[in-house]
Amino acid sequence: MTRKGVGGWSVYHRSAHFRSIANEALARYNARRPFLPKCGAKRKRDGEPCENLPLANGRCRYHGGKTPSGDGWHRPVWPNGNGPDAIRKMYAKIAALEKSARKRAARLSCMSAEQREQHEIWHRERPVTTAADRGEKKRLRREAKAARESFSSKPIAGVSEDPEYRALVARIAELKANLAVLENEEIEKGVFG
Repeated sequence: MTRKGVGGWSVYHRSAHFRSIANEALARYNARRPFLPKCGAKRKRDGEPCENLPLANGRCRYHGGKTPSGDGWHRPVWPNGNGPDAIRKMYAKIAALEKSARKRAARLSCMSAEQREQHEIWHRERPVTTAADRGEKKRLRREAKAARESFSSKPIAGVSEDPEYRALVARIAELKANLAVLENEEIEKGVFG
């Protein structure tokens, strides 16, 4: 039943029966596609949620779904060596890496000395690290932010009863009152003087 036709396709696969099977499968897929999970990114053109189907990390291939994650996020992703066109893909990947290296070198050569210094500072402050190190730094930043917020919003317990603290608060209030009096005298001299 699988007679060979033009281009390696069998006559059976080009038949109306095969096309009807394919159309039915496509109709079933299209019927359930609206209920499948979607990419969580926002589109550039209108800010609406992306409607493409996501890859394993929850993003579509246009919004970072093909970007490596974990400790190898900064390394190039090489093509599968067992694929039918692995050599072509390998040469294309090498050409793309060389092209991006040339673009980066051109961009760096056009920078002024100040811009280059800022660029190097930015990269020194953001070294390539493991996911665990990045998670630890993120946790420390979160804790530091929470500590800053708690210290700025609430008085420290026990400080308000300290006599030295109360004396300083009273002295600050006295100095503010003296400053207001002096400013009023300066204004009156300027207006009536």
